[in-house]
Amino acid sequence: MLTIISLVRQKRLDEKYALLWLAAGVVMILAPLATSIIDALSEALGFHYPPALVFLIAFLGLCLINLQYSVVISRLNKHNKTLAQRVAIMEQRLIQVERQQI
Repeated sequence: MLTIISLVRQKRLDEKYALLWLAAGVVMILAPLATSIIDALSEALGFHYPPALVFLIAFLGLCLINLQYSVVISRLNKHNKTLAQRVAIMEQRLIQVERQQI
């Protein structure tokens, strides 16, 4: 959690993404305190080994975080493509204007 806070302070990680990682850190810190709850929940769900439930939940959480990052990356790729096309059009117009002035 200290690493996440340090990355935010250095402006290397946005706050909105840091919240996900800080929440994951809080869950990891509090999970050992809730062993009786985890045991009861895993028994109710049919898990014979309670830590397997914890690993499953952690895995699903990381999958959701990766899904969010994939959505952000896709949006940024589309934005970069649009910007590259606009720059190319502006360069072409600039070349045409320079040819007309000569």
